[in-house]
Amino acid sequence: MSIVLTGVSHTYSPNSPYEMEAIKNIDLDITEGEIIGLIGHTGSGKSTLIQHFNGLLKPTKGRVLVDGIDIGKKGVKLKDIRKKVGLVFQYPEHQLFEETVYKDIAFGPKNIGLDQEKIKNRVKKAMKMVGLDYAKYSDVSPFTLSGGEKRRVALAGVLAMQPKYLVLDEPTAGLDPRGRDEILRHVTELHRRENITIVIVSHSMDDIARLVDRLIVINQGELVYNNSTRECFAQYEELKRIGLDVPTMTALMLRLSEKGWAVRTDILTIKEAKEEILRVVRGGAEDA
Repeated sequence: MSIVLTGVSHTYSPNSPYEMEAIKNIDLDITEGEIIGLIGHTGSGKSTLIQHFNGLLKPTKGRVLVDGIDIGKKGVKLKDIRKKVGLVFQYPEHQLFEETVYKDIAFGPKNIGLDQEKIKNRVKKAMKMVGLDYAKYSDVSPFTLSGGEKRRVALAGVLAMQPKYLVLDEPTAGLDPRGRDEILRHVTELHRRENITIVIVSHSMDDIARLVDRLIVINQGELVYNNSTRECFAQYEELKRIGLDVPTMTALMLRLSEKGWAVRTDILTIKEAKEEILRVVRGGAEDA
């Protein structure tokens, strides 16, 4: 099962002076169980692209299939598609509105007509998935929580709908380091324990490098790369040309290489960098 985009383009305000083609001829396949990163410069078309995954936007050209269902066809119930594909926008805590954490998370399940017992079970499970203790938080106002806790409540509200696919648009934007680490830890755990397919849109190359297996790079509405994370970040000159950075550890290895160190430049994480530097240092000591 998968989300498949074939030749997808989207034009805003067609046949008007404000016409703008935001994405162009995108072919993409998101397979069940993957964790994928999506990066691109501001205005590259990332948000437009992900809104096609659950039918918030429909393609001007091309087709989007969600588990084999063409979401552009007449008669397709987009409500059912949105149960499968949960989309969490930037700063989702701004969308919290109920008087308690429980009511906020229960809003979606209640709207699809579940009985009270099923709603309660879903709320409990969703809170557990994001590391919020039910007894401690369920009756608390979400507006009294920290930024990271609010974001976990918002994420739980989407998870309570039990999506197969979860799309996170800048999940750590605006959070302090502790809040950022909490969110990323729970995202990783969700993928590992629940096997939820996750797509992460992020400007943080370091977060992307340590989280995802595959990387989608978009520039000016066009798909530039769709490869393993390591292969994509190896194209650092091209990424720089389109206004993107590489992970901090990749940049470090590139600088060391420029200074004559015989290090690999496809390093992504602190752990890999440490091992690579030790390898080179120990090799030099043995040669001496």
